[in-house]
Amino acid sequence: MSAVTYSNWYAKLLLAKSFENQHFMPLPPKLFERAGLSLIERAFFPKDVDALVIDRPVFIIGLPRSGTTLLYNLLCAHEQAAYITNVMNAYPEWPRAIEWVRKALALNARGERFFKDSIDTDLGSPSEPHSYWQKWVGRDVDQLYWPELRATDLAPAKVRAAHRDVKKVLACFGGGGDGGAGRRFICKHPLAQTELRLIQDLFPGVRFVHIVRDGKDVANSLLKLNRISNEQLEKTKHPHGRPIVVYPRVPGLRRLIADFGPDDIRTTAAIWQESIDVVNAAKGDLAHFHELRYEDLLKDPAGVMRALFAFCELPAPGPDNAAYAREFAGIGKLRHVNAYKDFDQVTKFAGRVLAQYGY
Repeated sequence: MSAVTYSNWYAKLLLAKSFENQHFMPLPPKLFERAGLSLIERAFFPKDVDALVIDRPVFIIGLPRSGTTLLYNLLCAHEQAAYITNVMNAYPEWPRAIEWVRKALALNARGERFFKDSIDTDLGSPSEPHSYWQKWVGRDVDQLYWPELRATDLAPAKVRAAHRDVKKVLACFGGGGDGGAGRRFICKHPLAQTELRLIQDLFPGVRFVHIVRDGKDVANSLLKLNRISNEQLEKTKHPHGRPIVVYPRVPGLRRLIADFGPDDIRTTAAIWQESIDVVNAAKGDLAHFHELRYEDLLKDPAGVMRALFAFCELPAPGPDNAAYAREFAGIGKLRHVNAYKDFDQVTKFAGRVLAQYGY
């Protein structure tokens, strides 16, 4: 596990506790934080963002532990990318204000994610939009089944909030006086497999990128993810207070949890297969869909990324893009050792799709 580094002494003073307590469901803002950020938002960001255009956003989909974060970090290193940062996800009502505070005070902490997966993160790193998705759609993480929603099922105010929030994110990446124009919104949500038609309703022109990894590896890694996520909830005394199931809300999830529980390889193997089935069932309704295998990204990173940028209609990153070069150089490099097992059980519960994808 990498040591945590801080940008300065007061960053360590202010951020050590919060970085230690990181979770994809961030702790709610304190009253003084809410008041201060509201004041900054009104004082420094009075201009409307409605004129900005959400142009061909890119949504990365795929089961957790499938390489989605690797792909997310690669795309977000592009010169035209705009994305929800970790601090934005922690303060979803005030993305411009919190980004301004982070940059103005040079506040940062960097270290390995609490998942202990060899992926470093910091306050400005790309984040999964859990807080935003709750704000826009209102999914209950305690429910094991989410009926499909379409944009017409949401209140018009929710749809407007989704568009306005994304435009605020674009504005945070405005450079050279462009105010965020010309930026492309990049997003990765690990529970999005069952939400694809809704995402396309909300963001017409969206480009979906589906990444698939060998189910034998993913089924094992999902067990670790679920265990560590719940240990972190307990450790931080999170106000949610209850164990959660971190897997996508595929139609069979309730039955699998009832039959085997969340910490069983049979559960995660079946979820891997059903999640891919759900995506394949929806992709015919999606205007722009691209699929790749994690193993192919490791084998031919230049070729896979070249095809991906072409699909997204993004130019190849420039030779002076140090952030992209750094992410690209890290493809396939891990600091931890995985101990995967029970491959026969995974094959028993996911053999059809394993064979379909050449695993």
